[in-house]
Amino acid sequence: MDSMGKNPSPFIYPIFGLGGIPEGFSRISAVNGGTFMLNTDINEILFENGKVVGVKGPTGIAKCDTVICDPTYALRCGLKDRVKLVERIIRCICILDHPIPGTDNLPSVQIILPQRQIKRKNGNFNLI
Repeated sequence: MDSMGKNPSPFIYPIFGLGGIPEGFSRISAVNGGTFMLNTDINEILFENGKVVGVKGPTGIAKCDTVICDPTYALRCGLKDRVKLVERIIRCICILDHPIPGTDNLPSVQIILPQRQIKRKNGNFNLI
């Protein structure tokens, strides 16, 4: 895992495939005092005075200031009023018989189309 530029860079380049991105995120999260919870069901997202204070799961409560999750977790916790579909993500895998120009003939690349260039506001769901 290499950062693009000087640390702490938000840009991570996965040397051994895209699975390195969540690995790098969890490492950066841990270094900065965060907890990365994989394969963990949550029963409730806890709020105090309208702010997130934790999540409750089958094995207990994890306290936090911020929850970053797939919107389906919020929906399962009964927070339908806080999840709003604003756009859709478009993903595809292209198998080509030639390299992509400008990639130094690399055998595999990830191309990200910036949202402004394709006139989109954002990627998927927003938790509001």
